[in-house]
Amino acid sequence: MSLFKLNAARHRAETTSHAVRNTTIAAAAGAAMIGSVAPAQAFAQAPVETGVAYSAPAPASLAQYSSYTYQAPVAAQPAAPAYEAPAPQQTAAASSVTPQSTATTEIAPASSGGVVGTAMSAQGAGYVYGGTAYGAWDCSGFTQWVFAQNGIDLPRTTWSQFAAGTPTANPKPGDLVSQNGGAHVGIYIGGGKMISALNPAQGTQVHSVNAMQLDGYYTF
Repeated sequence: MSLFKLNAARHRAETTSHAVRNTTIAAAAGAAMIGSVAPAQAFAQAPVETGVAYSAPAPASLAQYSSYTYQAPVAAQPAAPAYEAPAPQQTAAASSVTPQSTATTEIAPASSGGVVGTAMSAQGAGYVYGGTAYGAWDCSGFTQWVFAQNGIDLPRTTWSQFAAGTPTANPKPGDLVSQNGGAHVGIYIGGGKMISALNPAQGTQVHSVNAMQLDGYYTF
């Protein structure tokens, strides 16, 4: 009996020793496993940079918004009128002029020649606005034609003809007469009379220098 009890006691002691050793090994293995897993779990999240702090944008202050005053749209200003060139010279066509007799000793007859003689030879000839041909001329076309027959080259328009002459306060037969602000021209024949191409109805006639507004005289 003693030997049996002794063996039994030894068996229990060895069994206990194996159990303790196995428990110790299992604990060590668990610790090793925990150590190998922990680093992997530590790097599962992206690393955060140190020293960088996130700041949310500050809320906008009401002072940042300036007040706005409504302004009514400015009415469009009318464009400046485009420049218009002066209208072609006008003649006495707007009003009839009373023809006058040439019976005066101051008027040179047509047969006397010269500027006055040439002009008087065309008395009664027709009128065409803008024309320059004989019997189909306007006022400046008539004077240009008369002067051309006497070797004097006059410009085409009234204003150009006056600019080419010399103003005079003592007119002589053959001088140009300016009327209606330079819009009409004729040839002075003396005695306060002149001859000019008036209008389609009257043609080329002798009339008073005061039949229209008198501006002045120009000599050549």
